[in-house]
Amino acid sequence: MPLTVRLWEPEDEPFLWEMLYQAIHVVEGYDPPPRSILDDPMIAHHLAEFGAREGDGAVIACDGGLPVGAAFCRRFTEEDPSYGFVAPDVPEVGMAVVAGHRSKGIGRAMLTYLLDRHPVMSLSVATDNRVAHKLYESVGFVESHPDGTSVTMIRRP
Repeated sequence: MPLTVRLWEPEDEPFLWEMLYQAIHVVEGYDPPPRSILDDPMIAHHLAEFGAREGDGAVIACDGGLPVGAAFCRRFTEEDPSYGFVAPDVPEVGMAVVAGHRSKGIGRAMLTYLLDRHPVMSLSVATDNRVAHKLYESVGFVESHPDGTSVTMIRRP
């Protein structure tokens, strides 16, 4: 079966949480954080009660019917911002692709699918994650402001 990208369904929630964990940038040579990092409110609020807020959206990429990536977006508030927060009406996107399936266009396919539904989005990307940075620029994201070891990017049509 070829690669497919579809809208998420409630039964995809455990996979979304796994992809949220995989989306945490780990500098080469360092160990990933413990999975308990998903309990940190600044991380957990990306997916807690996902689907209940206006603007929540996600897509799942499947290869041969098996999920291999997810892209998800959510709106945040000034009182509870996320790393790539720009404004309350601008959803922030996060995404990850399972190791072994990266650099095959899956991230681009998911991002394009999600951008068709949410044409204005923001994100935060590590400054040393050049592969992701290049992908985001190629679909229209531009740097909004640097923030230490990361940069916030926004995409408007």
